[in-house]
Amino acid sequence: MRTTPHALGLDLVAGKPSLASRTAGVVGVLTAVWRLYRNRCQIARLHDLDDRQLLDMGLKREDLQEALTSSFFDNPGSYLTRASRNRVNLFYRGVRHD
Repeated sequence: MRTTPHALGLDLVAGKPSLASRTAGVVGVLTAVWRLYRNRCQIARLHDLDDRQLLDMGLKREDLQEALTSSFFDNPGSYLTRASRNRVNLFYRGVRHD
């Protein structure tokens, strides 16, 4: 039986990442920070609505305040989505939560 030697021609170099990959990483981080800032600005505009309009969306003014006072890197939109869904679930269970 004859075997043929197999060699992998992988040149794995543990060097610095390329300029393109570093640039892509920095752009990704800046994009995420910009998106978080823009989301917070949009949530701050929800303060212009009255309480009835907020309740139509399943939100209360306290939810907005808590979302805006959360850590900057937490997504406040996900908090508002969760609060709204919880309030809707309570409504359909017959629990009044004004």
